Amino acid sequence: MTRAETKDEVIKGLMTTINNLNEEISFLREQVAYLTQKRYGKSSEQTPLSGQTSLFDEENFAGDEDEDLPC
Repeated sequence: MTRAETKDEVIKGLMTTINNLNEEISFLREQVAYLTQKRYGKSSEQTPLSGQTSLFDEENFAGDEDEDLPC
């Protein structure tokens, strides 16, 4: 085996390693993007359609007014 063949084999091996690492980086970036979207995306916080949130549960609050008052 000549020195040129050894260099070519080393270069091929390094190119294969570089390609494998680039594919892994691409896959990991896709995972980060997906998980970031899942964590911080639109569905992570649900707001009412009116745009305002209520401090009280209006359905339960309206019917219990008389029960909490002393006689």
